Amino acid sequence: MHLFLRRISLLGLSFVLCFGMQIKAQGILTGLGGNDVVKMAAKKAKKMHKSDTLLLYEPIWLPLTDDFSAAGVYPDTALWLNRQGFVNQSFCYNPPTIGCLTLDAVDSKGKIYEHASVSPFGADTLLSRPIRMDSIPISPSVLIPLSPADSVYFSFYYQPGGGLGAAWEALGNSPETDDSLVLEFAYQTPNIVLLYYIYDTVCPLDTVQIGDTIFSPCDSGLFIIAQQIYAPFDSVAVPCDSVCAMETIWETVWATQGMKLKQFFDTYNTYFRQIMIPITDPKYFNSHFQFRFRNYASLDDSYAEYQSNCDFWNLDYIRLSNNRTCNDTAINDLAIVDNPGSILEKYTFMPWQHFVNNSSSEIKSGFELKLTNLFNQTKNSMYQYIIYDDDSNTVGTYNGGNQNIDPFVPNGYQTASVHAQPPMPANLTLPSATKDSVLLTIAHIFRDQGNSDVNSQNDTAFYWQKFYNYFAYDDGTPEAGYVVISTDGKRTTGLALTFQLNKADTIQAVDIYFNNVYNNATEHEFDLCFWNDEGGKPGQLIYKQTVNQIVTDEIYGFQRFYLDTPFVHSGTIFTGYQTYKNKFLNIGFDQNNSAAGYYFVQKNGGTWLDDYNFSNGTPMIRLVVGKTIEHTDIQVVKDNEKPDFVLYPNPANDRLYITTTDQCDVNNWKISIYNITGQTVLESDYEQQISVSHLSSGFYILKLTYPQNGQSVFKKFVIQ
Repeated sequence: MHLFLRRISLLGLSFVLCFGMQIKAQGILTGLGGNDVVKMAAKKAKKMHKSDTLLLYEPIWLPLTDDFSAAGVYPDTALWLNRQGFVNQSFCYNPPTIGCLTLDAVDSKGKIYEHASVSPFGADTLLSRPIRMDSIPISPSVLIPLSPADSVYFSFYYQPGGGLGAAWEALGNSPETDDSLVLEFAYQTPNIVLLYYIYDTVCPLDTVQIGDTIFSPCDSGLFIIAQQIYAPFDSVAVPCDSVCAMETIWETVWATQGMKLKQFFDTYNTYFRQIMIPITDPKYFNSHFQFRFRNYASLDDSYAEYQSNCDFWNLDYIRLSNNRTCNDTAINDLAIVDNPGSILEKYTFMPWQHFVNNSSSEIKSGFELKLTNLFNQTKNSMYQYIIYDDDSNTVGTYNGGNQNIDPFVPNGYQTASVHAQPPMPANLTLPSATKDSVLLTIAHIFRDQGNSDVNSQNDTAFYWQKFYNYFAYDDGTPEAGYVVISTDGKRTTGLALTFQLNKADTIQAVDIYFNNVYNNATEHEFDLCFWNDEGGKPGQLIYKQTVNQIVTDEIYGFQRFYLDTPFVHSGTIFTGYQTYKNKFLNIGFDQNNSAAGYYFVQKNGGTWLDDYNFSNGTPMIRLVVGKTIEHTDIQVVKDNEKPDFVLYPNPANDRLYITTTDQCDVNNWKISIYNITGQTVLESDYEQQISVSHLSSGFYILKLTYPQNGQSVFKKFVIQ
């Protein structure tokens, strides 16, 4: 899209520019009040002065392919123009490859859209960059014209959100029949139209009354009519620049109405349906073709406590290319489908000292993987996994060798157990038992042995096994909210999770993930409680502290409640909350991990019951233990925080992989590699894999720079 920016010289008006000024007890599942992963990414982007608005969009060339398996929260800016939609591994059910893009009812800042209503409203949009559909380069200086005769097809997979089975097995919220997913193509006309104004901030020298005219300092033809009284030197936003472009016309080329995934499967006999669209109209074959997906959502027409994120759609494997046919549905791609997760049997994360004190009971026997072959022929594949410690040293390996894998259609996932059910490594070497914390990185690698795979990005899945100062059953990402309500609306309700301390330790705090529903309708005071073990259920109350849920944009995910009086405990303990007079607490609920049998609800101040437990999922409450913690009321990310990353393999040969626990802004990190004499041999933006085949054998240093605060981390590696 060619944009034309118009600037007019500054006029001598009576204001000054303002710089730096800114204008029956039971458990019920609900939707999410927003997306805190996206909120955190949006805050980081804001701190780094990113903008959703670009003044010039460079077109990209065919082919376009994205299966959303890359690290990140937002869509890849190399292909997409906006940050709507959530790249994740949590909400898609049996996707073609690991990861998908979810469209829902929250904006790019992770909040429910301000214009949301119970009637269908336009929610997320996935907008492509302009695409060169007029020609294809065969060399830097030679272009071949592209036309409808070149058999250009647009294809994608889609799925209505919500998953299958009972409510506690759902992954997000299903779209209703009034909701929809729409695909639109764009073409341009010769007309020039106004897109929007760029605003500047001015400070009037005199009092401005309602109805007064405030002229722009950039263009005397631009002004606003004051809707409020401004005192001298108040900041006022006025239009300054106008941005114009060639008129773009959008046309709907495909649409579908909402439905539950079971109905979807019964109708199409697949969990992700692939759509093939030929592009035959000459008007689309221009230098700035674009497409966009849009979803139309509607809030649940119920109690405010339950109005939350809704109407999910999942997209995967979008492809746009020439020389295709309507039968070009197979993709020459072997891929991992989901992340195998934690090495722990019960928890997702736990303190290191408690793990090493009983490691044989805490570690699980092996992994479960879904591995797929999207091609239409049997392929020969290899699978292995490698476990690294904090210093990138290998502490455990497993090699499943080579196996044939049949096409997913009609055979399904890989069934060979050496690939699909790998055991824990026999050579696992645990780090020192004296450490306070440990971070292990598990890299699962599954690829085509013949090296004909068209997409290596989905061949590797990483899991960061955290042994820090807390116990957790959840993975940090909620798929729903969980509310315990009273049957009579008058007496106590409660929720308690079981934790097993393998050694005497000091209980310092409790982390609770609050699902802040629409308009923060569940903000309440409650009692943070601990109970002893009485026959496998909460018994005597041993600690109680009255606290307040704080709804604020400055809290990402978990809110930490420090104990006024930390205490020492060993063995089983229960922690959670009690509320009174039907005050609802809406807690994040992780549906990809299960604490069934380990959490209990309290009925009208009476007996603790587990008969309301769901067979899958866990309320997101964590127990924090260990040394005395210096704290403030609300935890924030410190400005001097450094990135944490792992290199593998080490030693390396032709390719070096870089993985990090922080996926929000990896595309903005900088990489530098130095040889043993300190000479810079490579500088680049962050890439998950870097070719080092051109480097000679020897020792090297890799520096990763964190752009949010300029902090850097160095790690050594060897090439041989």
